[in-house]
Order: sequence, then C-alpha cells, then structure tokens
Amino acid sequence: MTKNIPPADFYTISPKIINSKGIVKPQEQTQVIIKLTPIRATRALTATDILYTDSQYSWNSYVYSRWNDTPVKLLQTLFQLSIEDSHLFKAVVPPISVAKSDFLLESNLIDLSHHIYDDGTSTGVIRIRFYLIDNKTRAIIETKEFVSEVSAATKNARGAVVALNKSASNIARDLVIWLAEIN
Repeated sequence: MTKNIPPADFYTISPKIINSKGIVKPQEQTQVIIKLTPIRATRALTATDILYTDSQYSWNSYVYSRWNDTPVKLLQTLFQLSIEDSHLFKAVVPPISVAKSDFLLESNLIDLSHHIYDDGTSTGVIRIRFYLIDNKTRAIIETKEFVSEVSAATKNARGAVVALNKSASNIARDLVIWLAEIN
C-alpha cells in the first residue's frame, strides 16, 4: 500500500527592492566600490529548510515546505540589489567577482526562522551581523547587528515566509541606512 505524499511548496525571499529615496539623502557620485562576501551561517541556515522553533533549544523544519534556494543566497541577492539601488557606491560587486574593491561587507546570519510562542503568537525573525572592512588595511571600520521580528499571521510555513520576507526587507532598509551613515 502506498501513501499519497503531498508535493512540497517552494518559497522565496522576494528581492523586492526598497525605495531608498527619502531614506538615504542623495549624495555626490562616489568612486568607492564595495564587495559583498558570502554570508556565513550555521549548517541549518545553509540548507533549504524553512525553520521554526517552538521551544528554547530546538529548531525544526516544515516538512512539505522549502526555500527555492538557501537563505544565505536569497538574502545575498536582496542585500546586493538594495545597496545598488541606494547609489551609495560606484559599484556593488558580488562575492565571485575578481574586481578590486575599496570595502568588503562581511556578514554572519545568526537566525532566520519562525518563532512560535506559548501564547499562540508567532514571529518571523532574522538576526544578522555585518562587518564593513577597509580592503587596503584589512581593518574593521564598523560592525553592526540587525534584528527584525515581524508578526506572522499564521503558525505555518506560509505565515512564516510572509513574516520573514517583511523582516528581510526591514534588514535591507536598515543596512542601506547604516552604510549611508558611515559613508
């Protein structure tokens, strides 16, 4: 006897670009180039599982739901497009580029999961730390950790994905603001 197993649902972090007008003051054309390094993360965040936690020390994944690519790659695209759209830099080059750059933007993804609480509420949480590094001196110029928690409408994968997309947009916006303040 065979069981019917439902097909998996695939989700993405939509690279919806934040409109930086009104967020970042227009600046003179800069000649500065920034290069993004690959986002570092634990093994759980480098897979396509959509993670949730409903207790202090455990992460689980939604059985029939997956990201269409790893969260680190999806966020990498979102951050690159958001920084490019801000026009803070002459160019924003991806990790695989051989181009020389003035700055490196390193990052460490600490959390990207659906948090389900005992009171019946839940949130999509992203926590990531960025390091802006001078490429000539290899010195860290600034470091900043961003956390975004957005309420999820439902306690399932679809609710998690909607909340995590909003959290990702919040992080992308805050990253652009932070880079503008430093620049």
